[in-house]
Amino acid sequence: MATFAADTHQGRVYDHNEDALAFAPERGAYVVADGMGGHASGEVASRIAADAALAAMGRAELSAALIAAHRAVTDAASADSSRNGMGSTIVAAELTGGRARIGWVGDSRGYLWRKGLLWRKDSLLRLTRDHSLMNLLLDRAEVDEADITRHPQRHVITQTLGHGDPQPSVVETRVRAGDRLLLCSDGLTDELADSDIAAVLRQRSDLRTTVASLIERALSKGGRDNISVVLIECGRGDAASLVARIEARVGPAWWPAIGGVGAALIAGIAVWLLKWSRLL
Repeated sequence: MATFAADTHQGRVYDHNEDALAFAPERGAYVVADGMGGHASGEVASRIAADAALAAMGRAELSAALIAAHRAVTDAASADSSRNGMGSTIVAAELTGGRARIGWVGDSRGYLWRKGLLWRKDSLLRLTRDHSLMNLLLDRAEVDEADITRHPQRHVITQTLGHGDPQPSVVETRVRAGDRLLLCSDGLTDELADSDIAAVLRQRSDLRTTVASLIERALSKGGRDNISVVLIECGRGDAASLVARIEARVGPAWWPAIGGVGAALIAGIAVWLLKWSRLL
């Protein structure tokens, strides 16, 4: 079973926190929501979104769970005119059967951190792509990467829960023991570049220390927004089976051709490599 650590901080500018966290580790479900809509409404929106998404995860496809969260926010806003216009971004992770599914709406993000094996270096992979105006303009070749950091509309997002008709994005990736999944609100990524995040993760501290270090680093850069971080470390039970991982490399059709002795030899080598790299 995976282990995890999580924390949230209001930052150095605001006197309240509009982020919300929710998790059910026994189901492999984790959520970060970042609300908007004012002092009370943002907090309400993110809490509703996080709780509704978590409740639906496992009972519905991940994209459907995020749509359920959207409807919960819109229903709450409709029931109270003082909360009209409230909304939330969201990122959620499901960890089951050796795979991680990451779903999101808006600019809250998910990353995969993987320790190096033999000649491969440690790596940080951004799994999500912000639903943002900047990415739309990039797709249209109207701006380039160098323009984004100084563009006046760099913080404009194109999808949120509670507004319009959001279309959640979902990606799936195979995980192995020792992998770490990072979920965060934009309060972290507005302050820290991916290289800064990788530098903290590369220290390989325990989960709680790493979460605290990420938040402290973001605060030291200005802490201009609420900062939320969930860090999940995949255990042996979360990783894909050895056979499945070899099949992913060579294809299951090869097993009969390899034969029992060859398969056993390959499996033995793979086990040795994995143990050597402390992944088992």
